[in-house]
Amino acid sequence: MRKSIALAAIIAGVSSGLIIGCQEKVAPQEAAPPAAAAAPAAAPVATVTPAMLKPVAGISDIMAIEVDPSADALWESVGTVVTRSGTKNNHPTTDKQWDELRGHAVVLIEAANLLLMDGRRVAREGVQKIEDQGTPGNLSAEQSQKLIDENRGSFASFATALRTVGEQMLKAIDTKNPNDLMEAGAALDEVCEGCHLKFWYPGQKIPRFPGEAPEIR
Repeated sequence: MRKSIALAAIIAGVSSGLIIGCQEKVAPQEAAPPAAAAAPAAAPVATVTPAMLKPVAGISDIMAIEVDPSADALWESVGTVVTRSGTKNNHPTTDKQWDELRGHAVVLIEAANLLLMDGRRVAREGVQKIEDQGTPGNLSAEQSQKLIDENRGSFASFATALRTVGEQMLKAIDTKNPNDLMEAGAALDEVCEGCHLKFWYPGQKIPRFPGEAPEIR
């Protein structure tokens, strides 16, 4: 009987030790905080490739709709008028006038980027004739396109110069500096005329009077 009691005590002691040992080993795992959920994978970023771009408007469209109106507004915004009453310097004087000019400068800059797009034709599909075509010194759309294709680097240089001058004008507008705007306007005139003489009307002769210009019918 004593042996049975002693053996039972030993078994109880061993069982208690096993239970305590298991509790000590399991407790740290149970107390550990749950693992953080894995962050969702980032969505792939869409990449714009040249193949996704589709030029529709012709160079003549961009010139007529964006470049010409913007350039005219910028040129006319500053200048000197001489009358019998004296000399008057014209330039924007209100925030609204400067803001309007800023819009024209931005359009001019981005129009230059449009001109640089690969695949842009002189005339959009279905258009055979461009403005002033047939007047003395002016090329047809086909002739102008041939010149650009043969001198693509030169055309790109003129478009890049147009963008650079547009940026200069934008800076002058942001700082509200009429003098810098006027100087940039003179540079813009040189860029435009240089490009036109090469790709638009290389045979044009400088008229003695404004009324003799080929564009005036």
